[in-house]
Amino acid sequence: MAVPANNLSGVLRLAADETGQAMVEYVLLLAVFGLPMIVVFSKLLSLMSEYYGMVTFLETLPFP
Repeated sequence: MAVPANNLSGVLRLAADETGQAMVEYVLLLAVFGLPMIVVFSKLLSLMSEYYGMVTFLETLPFP
C-alpha cells in the first residue's frame, strides 16, 4: 500500500519539527535519575527505621 505524497510531506514535516524537544529531554532525565532515587530512598528509609528500632530497644534494656 503506497502512502500518498501529501501525507508523506506531513510526516516529514512532523519529523523535522523540534517543538517539545526540551520537555521530552527533561522527562527522560526524570525517568533516568528520579525513579531510581525513589527506590534508593525507600530502601534507605527502611534501613534507618530498622536501625532506630534496634537503638530504642537497646536503650530500654534494664542494665544494672
